[in-house]
Amino acid sequence: MGRPLSSAEIPWWRRLFSPANVLSVVAGVAVFILGLVAWDTNRGVLVSALVAAAVTGIVWLIWWSVSGPPNFARLLGVPRLGSIPNDASGPAPTLADARSNTSAAYGDLLGEIEGHTSGQVLLISSPGPGQGASTVALNLAVSATQQGRRVTLIDGDVSGNGVSRFLSTGAEPGLTDLADGSSTLAESARMWEIGPDSVLPIVPSGSQDAASGDELAGSGLASSLDQIAERADAVFIDAPPIAWDGATALLAAHADGTVLVVTGAATDASAVDTRDRLDSAGAPVIGYVENRAKPPSFWRLPVVRMLKRTAGAFVAIALVYSGFIGYQLNESWSGVDRQALDTSEAEVLLPPTSAPPPADVVEDDPEIPPLEEVVVAAPTIEGAYRSLLLIGSDEAADLADVILLTVLPADPELDPFMVSLPRDLYVPNRCTDSYSRINATLRECGDVNATTMLALTVEDFTGIKVNNFALFDFDGFAEVIDGVGGVEICADYPMRDEKSHLDFPGGCVNADGAMALAWVRSRHTQQMVDGQWRSVPGTSDLMRNQHQQEVLLELAKKLRTFESPTDLSSKIEELSKAFVVDEGLGVSDALSLGWSLRDIDVTTIERLVVPVKLGTTNSGQSILRATQPFDEVLSEFYPSLLENPTPIGSASPAALYDQS
Repeated sequence: MGRPLSSAEIPWWRRLFSPANVLSVVAGVAVFILGLVAWDTNRGVLVSALVAAAVTGIVWLIWWSVSGPPNFARLLGVPRLGSIPNDASGPAPTLADARSNTSAAYGDLLGEIEGHTSGQVLLISSPGPGQGASTVALNLAVSATQQGRRVTLIDGDVSGNGVSRFLSTGAEPGLTDLADGSSTLAESARMWEIGPDSVLPIVPSGSQDAASGDELAGSGLASSLDQIAERADAVFIDAPPIAWDGATALLAAHADGTVLVVTGAATDASAVDTRDRLDSAGAPVIGYVENRAKPPSFWRLPVVRMLKRTAGAFVAIALVYSGFIGYQLNESWSGVDRQALDTSEAEVLLPPTSAPPPADVVEDDPEIPPLEEVVVAAPTIEGAYRSLLLIGSDEAADLADVILLTVLPADPELDPFMVSLPRDLYVPNRCTDSYSRINATLRECGDVNATTMLALTVEDFTGIKVNNFALFDFDGFAEVIDGVGGVEICADYPMRDEKSHLDFPGGCVNADGAMALAWVRSRHTQQMVDGQWRSVPGTSDLMRNQHQQEVLLELAKKLRTFESPTDLSSKIEELSKAFVVDEGLGVSDALSLGWSLRDIDVTTIERLVVPVKLGTTNSGQSILRATQPFDEVLSEFYPSLLENPTPIGSASPAALYDQS
C-alpha cells in the first residue's frame, strides 16, 4: 500500500477541485445554462443566477452530509478518547497554566486512556506529520506526572523531529544509543523537573548515527523498556507516522497499543492506512484524539458554510457571465465603423472665419442683432457635461439632414437637454472662410474629416464641446428604427408629404423605419382637416426639428429596454453597419452611456430651441438666421453651466458622465 499524502502535501488544485466543489459547481452551471435557455430575459438572467447559486450550496451541503468530515470512530472502529483545543501558549500548555481548559482536556484524556487499556507502553502517533503527536505526548506525560502518576516519556522519532526538540537536555545519548548498547539506561535518561516535588523521566531520541533497524528490533531495546516499565505506571513513546518512518513499526513491536492523534488535516485514507499498519506491527489503535480542535463557531455551521458558498457562487456566476457578455459586446461593437473626432486639432488647422458677414443677406430686421453678434465667436461653455452629436446625412447630396446635439450635465440636479440645429442655419464656415448653411459643413476640408468639420461648426455656434458623435445615413436610420421594433408617432390628423414619401394615417402609430424617416425629413407637410389637405403651420426646418426630437426620444425609450444582455449584444451586431461613431467612443464608454440613460426620464429632457428668422440671400438661397446667441438661450435654463465653469480638461468625458 502506498504512503497517503498529508493535507500539507496535497496540491492546492486538488483541494480546490475536490469532489464536493466540482459536483456542486457543475450542478450550478447546468442550472444556470438551462435557466438562460428557458428564460433569456434580464429577469431570467437574475433568477437563473440566484437559483444556480442556491443549487450549488445545496448540492455541497448534501455531499457534506453524506461524506463530510471524516468520522474516525466509524472509520477506525475505535472510540474517541478526547479533544484537545487549539492552544497558542506554547508546546507545553499544561505547564503554562495548570488550570486552563487545555490542561483540563489532557487530564480528561489521561482518564479515558486508562479506561480503555491496561497496557503500560503506548505509542503516541498520527496519520501524517504536523498533526501534533509530539505535543500531545509531552503534555499527556506532564499531566500524568502532575496527577501523581509515575510516567516515562520516550522520544521515538530518530529523525530529530520528535519531542526532544522542545527540551534543552540534548538528544544524545538516548533511545538509539540505549538500543545498540552504547549507553546505559541511567546515562540515557533525563530528569525534567516540572514542579517543586515532581520530575518527569525522559529518554531523548539519541544519536542518529547509532540508529538501525536491527538495534530497535533487538533485545537490547526490549530489555531497556522492560526496566523502564518496572519503575513506571505508564510509558509514552512519541512515534513518527508509521507510513513515513519505518522505525515506528519496530517500536510498535515493543508497545501494547497506540493512541492516534488526528487533526482536520487527516484524511480517511491516511487514518485507515495508519490503523492497518499499526495493527500489523503489533500496536493496535486503542482510540483517537482530536487535536487542535476548533471551538464551535457560527461560521463553521454547515448551513452557514452552505450560505457562504451560495453567495460565492452567485458572485462567481455574475463575474463570469459579465465577462462573457463583455466579450460579446466588445466583439459586436468592433463591427461598428469609426471615424476620428478631434475638433481641438481642427481648430489649429482651420482658424475662425475672418470674412465679414455677407452683405447680400436680405430681409434684415433692425430689431435683430447683427449676424456677427449672433453666430461669430460663441463663448465656450465650460461647465462639466458630456455631449453627443447625432448626425443624419443625405449621402446623395453630401449634406447633413439631421443635426441634433444632446448634452448630459454632470450635475445630477440638472436635466439633460437637446437642441436641434436647423439644416439651413446660416453660420460661419471655417473651411471656406465664408458663411454657409450648417448642413454644408459635413464635408472634408484638407486633413479635417467631414464629421469633425461639422462638429467644429456646431462648437463654434453653441460653445459646447462635442465629445462624441453618431452618424446615420437614411438607410441606417431606418434600420435602427426597425431594429428596435419601431417607435410610436402620434398626431391629431392624417399627414402627408410627397417629397419625403410621408403617408401618416393619424392617431398614434408604431412607425417602422421608413415611416419614421419620412416623418423626420418632412418639410412640406400637409394634414387632413375637415376633409381637405392643408399645409401645416410652422412647417419646414422648425417642424422637422420637433419631429426629430420626438422620434429620437421614443428611440431612446426603446434602447433603454432590452430583454437580456445577449439580446443587447445581438442588436448591436445587427445594427453595427447602420451607423458610424467616433474612435473615442469605446465599448465601455458606450455601455456607460447606455446604462446611465436607463436612469433618465426622457420626459424630463429639456428641448431647447434656437430662435431663427427665415431669410434669403440675393442669390436666392433660403436660409435661417439665428436671432439670439446660443449662450443666452442656454442661460435661461442652465445658468450654472455659465456661472460656475469647470474646465473640460479637468476630467475625461466618461468621468464627467459618470458623475451624473
